[in-house]
Amino acid sequence: MIKLRINNKKYLKNLLTRFLIMIIFILFILILNKYNKSLALNLKNNLFNKSINFVKINKLSQRLLGKDVFYYQSKESDSMVIASQFNQNKKNKYFDGEKILVSSNLPIGSISSGVVVYIGNKENYNNTIIIQGMDGYNIWYGNITNVNASLYDYVEEHSLIGSADGEYMYLLIEKDNKFYTYDEYVKSKN
Repeated sequence: MIKLRINNKKYLKNLLTRFLIMIIFILFILILNKYNKSLALNLKNNLFNKSINFVKINKLSQRLLGKDVFYYQSKESDSMVIASQFNQNKKNKYFDGEKILVSSNLPIGSISSGVVVYIGNKENYNNTIIIQGMDGYNIWYGNITNVNASLYDYVEEHSLIGSADGEYMYLLIEKDNKFYTYDEYVKSKN
């Protein structure tokens, strides 16, 4: 009983110390922000305007911990949709991506395993889901309805993410500020 109380006191003291250090750090940042406007702008741009790179986080976790950060389990095991259902004969260049003619309300499957980093309306692409693939590619699925994922969900390759809102969808594939067509992406995977 005495050892338990001593361990609890050490734990509480350690927890309180960490909490106070965190408060001091936050106050320090707030003071710097108030007097240095360029620092405030830099923090805003780096913290709020850039997406989290889950690929780097996962690689760091594999190197340091020997395991992946993400739990690889599909939400619905019966929702496998093959991306090859896209009508590859009916695709056109569309801004940085492609506009793909699909059958009306076609269920859309993810062409890569990854983390959902954005769900919302993007100009020119309508309702869009962006998945940061574990291979480093950011894949945009535009003109999507009946979204079957939430922000920061892990989705497996071919799992259902939504359906096309009508007879077409937009697909944009980007890595390191370079844009790829669907065919180029498939070739890079082989």
